Amino acid sequence: MNDLRRSQQKLSDDRYCFACGSLNPIGLHMEVSYLQEKAVSKLSLKREFQGWHDIVHGGVVATILDEIMAHAVMHYVGKGVTTSLQITYRVPLPVEQEVSAVGYVVERKSRVAVARGEIRRPGNEKVIATGESRFILLP
Repeated sequence: MNDLRRSQQKLSDDRYCFACGSLNPIGLHMEVSYLQEKAVSKLSLKREFQGWHDIVHGGVVATILDEIMAHAVMHYVGKGVTTSLQITYRVPLPVEQEVSAVGYVVERKSRVAVARGEIRRPGNEKVIATGESRFILLP
């Protein structure tokens, strides 16, 4: 059995996910809701997630986008795993600033889903980063 098939059989949620797991003491603790065909999360990141001084690390920004797009796919299409992820950074995200992450499905084929996501600052709605990802859907 190949590695992808083996990993697909083991997927389960033990609430320890770095992005959304409530039991992970060092995680992002994203809480996701669903509205108008979109997955939505509001969060603020502590200094522990910074890269450069007072700016959230770009890898953490990518994690947020990957997670919100995955939630959109899982909620509206079905379980899947990310196979590619493309991020466009527009402006730096300061630490301790509340943001809104939104993910939505833009395409579904037999075993593949494509999702898009964005992170915005509430209020002025300035786009911080956008992403697009592909998912292999699990049987």
